[in-house]
Amino acid sequence: MRLIIALPGIGSKLANRIIGFREKLGGFYSVDQIAEVYGVSDSVFQQIKPRLRCDSAIIKKININTAGIDELKAHPYIKYQVGNAVIQYRLQHGSFQNEDDLKRVHLVTDDLIKKWLPYIIY
Repeated sequence: MRLIIALPGIGSKLANRIIGFREKLGGFYSVDQIAEVYGVSDSVFQQIKPRLRCDSAIIKKININTAGIDELKAHPYIKYQVGNAVIQYRLQHGSFQNEDDLKRVHLVTDDLIKKWLPYIIY
């Protein structure tokens, strides 16, 4: 947390939000995700962006074929309704093999799939 607080415009409250969001996500795959944290203004983000780095190799993955609703809805990019639709589809049609299978779930959009891809495994 000390490294985050050392960034211009970031206090302890905002640092805790950034860390909390990172933990809920399972890690950042892009520095641009930090701009999604509540309270990070665009001006602060633009100022700190050149100093940020991400290691996508340490991202915690969710197995989309075995995850329950609690695990799915705990992820910031997966809302309850969408997670439930994924589980119901999986129960009716079997395991997902790739993103084309996910696209068959009515509530799963291309934008969601792009956000999910770094965080899911089949």
